[in-house]
Amino acid sequence: MLSSKADVGTTIEVESTPSVHPSSSLGQSLFRSLCWGNTICFVKKFPLLINKHIFTSNHFLTTMPQFTSTQNRQIYFLIACSCLFTAGLLSSNFLAAKVICVGGLEMPSATVGYALTYLMTDVIGELYGKKVANRIVQFGFICLVVACILTRLALLLPSPYDSSAFSQVFSTSTRIFVASIAAYIISQSTDVYIFHKIRSYSPKFKFIRNNISTIASQFLDTIIFSFIAFYGIVPNIWSMVWGVFIAKVVLALCDTPFFYLLTRKRNEFQEI
Repeated sequence: MLSSKADVGTTIEVESTPSVHPSSSLGQSLFRSLCWGNTICFVKKFPLLINKHIFTSNHFLTTMPQFTSTQNRQIYFLIACSCLFTAGLLSSNFLAAKVICVGGLEMPSATVGYALTYLMTDVIGELYGKKVANRIVQFGFICLVVACILTRLALLLPSPYDSSAFSQVFSTSTRIFVASIAAYIISQSTDVYIFHKIRSYSPKFKFIRNNISTIASQFLDTIIFSFIAFYGIVPNIWSMVWGVFIAKVVLALCDTPFFYLLTRKRNEFQEI
């Protein structure tokens, strides 16, 4: 309470109430509330101060990115492609335990899921550019390493129940682990490089860069993985290599219509 003199000479008690000027900073407003020593007042005003200085700040409104509906669709589509890429990558490590036979060719069941990763890197590279495609490959590498480490940890932790079936499915040797990591990072990086190298020479004929980059990188992947994981174990390793590679070539050719379907609106996308 403050005392002030009126014109008629009488003393009038005037209640002093704190005021927060709209132009004052958040720090100044909080400091004044604390200095007034009214804890209850501060607690009541704190949410209002936060809302006022954050959500009505000109700086917040001017720096917050505003996206158009087309840009939102591009972001959502990139997220969807990244999720499919990660799903194919991680599932291929768990599906490799089962060997399937298609058309007389024996191959790991992971071949189908892993082929999805090449399709997604080509789609992302076509729509968003080489930089984003390489970044997806790098993030996939991190996801693959983390998934392998967590799987190993789950195998090492004790269980009160019989976990022999779990161990049989998810246990992999260190050799296969290293082979998977090496084959992935080399083949995927090669796929992105070849794809954009061909594209720089000839922007047309999308099926050429899609198939050549995928087939070449799949060959590298098969060679690297097979020799690191099975050299000295499988008697006729080249027979397995060619069988798996032929299956991958067939899958690469089959995903071409999907590549055209997913990149049909190329002109609406902006490379990042």
